[in-house]
Amino acid sequence: PAYYETSLPGKGCGVLAAREISPGELLLAESPLIVVPWWGRVVPAREKRDFLAREVRGLTKEQRKGFFSLHDSKVGEYEEKTIDGIWRTNNFALGPSGPRSDNGLFLRISRFNHSCVPYAEFVWNEDLRMQEIRAVRVIPEGEEITICYFSLLVAARSQKERREYLESHYGFPCDCLACNLGGEERRKNNQERSEVGRLQGRIECLLYEFPDTAEEERDVHKDDITNDCSQERVFSDLGTFECDGRGEDIDPEIVDIVTAIKLSYHRLGLMDRLGFKLVSQLRICSSILEICEEWDLQQGGMEAATTGLRIAHHLYGTQSKQAKDWKTRLKSVENISLVEVNQAILA
Repeated sequence: PAYYETSLPGKGCGVLAAREISPGELLLAESPLIVVPWWGRVVPAREKRDFLAREVRGLTKEQRKGFFSLHDSKVGEYEEKTIDGIWRTNNFALGPSGPRSDNGLFLRISRFNHSCVPYAEFVWNEDLRMQEIRAVRVIPEGEEITICYFSLLVAARSQKERREYLESHYGFPCDCLACNLGGEERRKNNQERSEVGRLQGRIECLLYEFPDTAEEERDVHKDDITNDCSQERVFSDLGTFECDGRGEDIDPEIVDIVTAIKLSYHRLGLMDRLGFKLVSQLRICSSILEICEEWDLQQGGMEAATTGLRIAHHLYGTQSKQAKDWKTRLKSVENISLVEVNQAILA
């Protein structure tokens, strides 16, 4: 087996790597013990508690024992656990979290502890109706295998705010690598996480708002684009996408679009460096591709398509439907780029 459960000081149960684990390796696939449909969030609290109580009564003796062995962060140290508290502490969204997403509880997955810079990630396999956990980076033997409990919105908060969130929702302060940073490292980490959150609004403004507002956003981020040219190779073959801050070759009609694409790549780079969830990074890749396709800038999406395929392999597996879809998207971009090159040669 790739991992084993053990007792960890100050954490209760945890999961450690039994050997080195490669990115994309499937660690666990588990069916939910209990599922609460999306409407469970909008019905009166008493109705939801009654529903959960019936579900627990319907479990086998062994399953009930496993359920009540899970942590309840909603009670005090010497108070008795409640079914509702155990559920609220341990449930996961079944797919993208949203107003109409169902939630489920998993006995084995609940043993994986949180980190703001996780080694693994959980995804819902709709076809199999199972929650899967895959490694998202190399996990050394003996390291604790962690997952991230919260959304991009919370991940973009400061160290202090994240620790407070985890304390209030799960009953513990995070002690991961990012939450143990101090001094200048902590300041920079907080700043970069905050920038990930702010960039979303600024990118949307450039894409959808009126010209005067977009002009202000372009001016605000001129230094960001000039000073962070880590994505220069993405546009190395297109003069209109030079990452040198000059912009004289950019068609005035699409300057806001180009700026939004560059900021999207900058945001994606920050998320990768900070250890944000791969599922969130994949959405950014998809967004970049859609923008490039809409504005006939497909070659500018080459890096997004390549990155998206790599992420899909790690997150869903190389033979998954998602990986095959991203392979098709990459091939489409490559074919368009080849046509453009041939046209340029003929011209």
